Amino acid sequence: MNDTTLFINLKNLENNINQIKSLKLAKNKTIIAILKSDAYGHGIIPVANTLINNGVNFFGIVKMDEAISLHKNHPGAKLLMLIGISENDIKEALNMNLSIAAFSLDYIKFLLNKARDIKPPRPLNLHIKYDSGMNRLGLNDAEIKKAIEIIKKNKNLLNIEGIFSHLSSAGNDLEYTNFQLKNYKKILSKFKAGGITPEFTHISASSSLTNNKIEQDFSNAIRPGISLYGINPNQDNYPGLNLKPLMTLKSSIIQIKKIKRGAFISYNNTFKAPYDMITAIIPAGYDNGIPRLLSNSGRFLIRDNFSNIVGIVTMNMTIVDITKIKGVNMDDEVIIAGESLTKRIGLEEIALKARTIPYEICLNLGKSNQKAYIY
Repeated sequence: MNDTTLFINLKNLENNINQIKSLKLAKNKTIIAILKSDAYGHGIIPVANTLINNGVNFFGIVKMDEAISLHKNHPGAKLLMLIGISENDIKEALNMNLSIAAFSLDYIKFLLNKARDIKPPRPLNLHIKYDSGMNRLGLNDAEIKKAIEIIKKNKNLLNIEGIFSHLSSAGNDLEYTNFQLKNYKKILSKFKAGGITPEFTHISASSSLTNNKIEQDFSNAIRPGISLYGINPNQDNYPGLNLKPLMTLKSSIIQIKKIKRGAFISYNNTFKAPYDMITAIIPAGYDNGIPRLLSNSGRFLIRDNFSNIVGIVTMNMTIVDITKIKGVNMDDEVIIAGESLTKRIGLEEIALKARTIPYEICLNLGKSNQKAYIY
């Protein structure tokens, strides 16, 4: 029995892109929408279709199969490979006119050598990634100077389309964010002094875009990710931002049971009925992306009422307490994540109880359930 379905509301995506366009750091800038990991679990092609219909046709991705799928469906879209490409994909990247993140001196040299082997010669489109302080991918200050020298000597093979960086703590550490922005601005000046003026510069992702305390990012493009999908990472800093979540996970009831006081429920006897109870068994468990950490702590929505999870969340089933909800029957809808008439279970709540972040919940729900799209 598979009645559990993940509904993706693309009308809410339209709302979110318009909300993002209104943000201070987004004004008059190119949007590079981040669609990596199957659009954070939402489905890369339906999301891309909606974004293109709303004037966004530049996408950031990670996997080559994502690039192939997007290029097949939208050959005119611009695609940025955020962590580079492998040696075997270089010729195909050229054929699809992909933009490639170049994140180290060795990788730039590697790409240059491969570009020299391609006949007839065609330049690779690169976005140079500078490590402004996150200490993940990116060239450091010393490497930047050498990179500029290599680029100036090989402009016929290396087209520096962009320069970018990533902020590590834009939502919670303004001082460190300003430190990174200062570093980034300095590097942009070095490229300009070296005669390299890229078409795109970008450092702001969702955390910085939704932090209204950041005044300037010295860029002409932005990279919204999780905010596209309705999650505001800085609710306190941008309380007026009206982002709407796209995901609603719904299921059904496959059995209703009466439980005597003192009886144990689910595995390992972690829940003992404190009174005579009525429970509902839902055909969805951690195979559907419901975190096991919601055992004895999470809740679902039935008939516009919260019903607490009792016992351990199992692979394909979860048990909830419906004792105090009147009239529950086998035809009732169960909302695992999303909104009923007056109540809501957000991905933020689920992530908090599961001691993780909404990003991970999105991915797990997206990978684990059949999808239905609302247009």
